[in-house]
Amino acid sequence: MQLRLARLCLDCEEIHDAQQCPTCASESFAFLTRWVPAPERRSNTRPAQRPAPTPSRLPSRGKVVGFGVVGLGLLGVMQWIAKGRDAIERAAMKNPGELK
Repeated sequence: MQLRLARLCLDCEEIHDAQQCPTCASESFAFLTRWVPAPERRSNTRPAQRPAPTPSRLPSRGKVVGFGVVGLGLLGVMQWIAKGRDAIERAAMKNPGELK
C-alpha cells in the first residue's frame, strides 16, 4: 500500500486504502500523510524524451489505389445489376400475362 493512499479509519483505527473501512464499513477517515510526511516521488528528474511521432492522417498511396479499385468494382457490379433489372422489367412489359 502506498503511503499517499493509506487512510486511517477514525472509528476503529484500521489502516486501509478503500473508500470504506473494510472492518467497520465506516466512511470517516483521515489520510496518514497528515501525520507521516511522504517523501517526494522522484528525487531525480527524468531526461527529456522526444515526442512520439504523430501518425499521418492520410492513408498510404497503396491504400488509396486499393480503395479506388474496390470502388470501381462496386460501381460496375451495381450497373450490371441495374441493367439486368431493366431487361427483366422490359420483358415483363412485352408479355404481361406470360412471365418466364
